[in-house]
Amino acid sequence: MQVKPFDLNAAKSGLDDDRKERDRGKGHELSDARRETVEVEGRAKFFFMRSIWSWCIIAWISVLIIFNCSLALFIGIGYLDYTKYRWFITSVTVETFLQIVGMGYIAVKFLFSSGK
Repeated sequence: MQVKPFDLNAAKSGLDDDRKERDRGKGHELSDARRETVEVEGRAKFFFMRSIWSWCIIAWISVLIIFNCSLALFIGIGYLDYTKYRWFITSVTVETFLQIVGMGYIAVKFLFSSGK
């Protein structure tokens, strides 16, 4: 029986092939981890943006309601007189109502949707 001499280069290439296979698997795992990280960070930024916009919409609706209440109060106590311009009061009230409805639609449709 003859013993073959040990081939160091063949052993190294065998180890390199095994390492390449393991690295390829790690590359897929890293790619999946990066994709997951982007997804999580994107959702965090989306929720942060949604919080800011919802507060802006609440503030704007509050300003519109306060404006209409102030306008009604000033007309009621006689500080403002729009007897000749009734169309102005009606148009301001309707316009404010439509803005509130529109912002409510935006809030429900885009800010508080499930994201699907």
